[in-house]
Amino acid sequence: MRRIGTSLALLCAALLAAPAQAWQPEKPIEIVVPTTPGGGIDRSARLLHKIIQEEKLAPVPVSVANKPGAGGTVSLAYLNQNAGDGHVVAINSPSLIANDLNGRGTVRYREVTPLANLFSEYTVVAVRADSPLKRGQDFIDRLRSDPQSLAVSTPTTLGSTNHLSFALVAKAGGVDPRRLKAVVLGSGGDAVTALLGGHIDAHTGTPSSVVRMVQAGQIRVIGILAPKRIGGPYADTPTWTEQGYRAVMDTWRGVIGPKGMTPAQIAWWDGVLAKAVTSAIWKQALEQNTWEANYLDSAQTRKLFDSEYAAYRTILGDLGMIK
Repeated sequence: MRRIGTSLALLCAALLAAPAQAWQPEKPIEIVVPTTPGGGIDRSARLLHKIIQEEKLAPVPVSVANKPGAGGTVSLAYLNQNAGDGHVVAINSPSLIANDLNGRGTVRYREVTPLANLFSEYTVVAVRADSPLKRGQDFIDRLRSDPQSLAVSTPTTLGSTNHLSFALVAKAGGVDPRRLKAVVLGSGGDAVTALLGGHIDAHTGTPSSVVRMVQAGQIRVIGILAPKRIGGPYADTPTWTEQGYRAVMDTWRGVIGPKGMTPAQIAWWDGVLAKAVTSAIWKQALEQNTWEANYLDSAQTRKLFDSEYAAYRTILGDLGMIK
């Protein structure tokens, strides 16, 4: 009996020490986008979709689903309707953190599963090529004379990183950010259309949302919220700090899953996303869109969320957007 008991104990110990059974998707994967088609977030989702398909990183079909609304909270609610399901993931941005602090929606940032951070992208302030606003100083001077004189798009909601970028530039210029005329639009693509149509005076968003129009000579970027110049089509575009106004905003992009994902599901996505960012297609896209490589795995992304939450709480508090 003692020998049998010892054998059972050893068997149990071996089972507990064994690695979790590998998980594989068994039905189509859905990549959820929190904006309308055409903007930087949508573009990153479709790029990831393309890589997973073409590099055969998943044994099942992959699709992209746009779930815009309420600054990204609609997509978060949809994501968590699939709790514990590794087949549904979403592209995310710092709006996940800002929305939590602003009290929008019902999903807190710790109620999703971080899977990866993919890249960093610093926001820009852009105007039409024929705009009288030729440089950052012109933009600041107009705001100083009348903060309501410029209609500036800030996709996709008040309190978003785009809105915070506008507010940070204004505050650096001595303008009360609570008096600004921020125009909320569904995506960076919508904002570019509105800017070219003359419906707004400027657009605050990602470099990739305007890069094609910049290259076509239809849009001009007057300042970048980056710690240093980002190169590419923007090699000659000064940062706001260069122009005397210290303002930096990183609109990082990543992938999250619903709450309740298992360690095996997270491990599968860790492997897939780590491979995706080493592909030639991905590296080419980084260069074309002036994205800065900044891959973090699931554990590192959790730490990023926690640190950004603390930083955003300070920024939003300083700007009077939260108590």
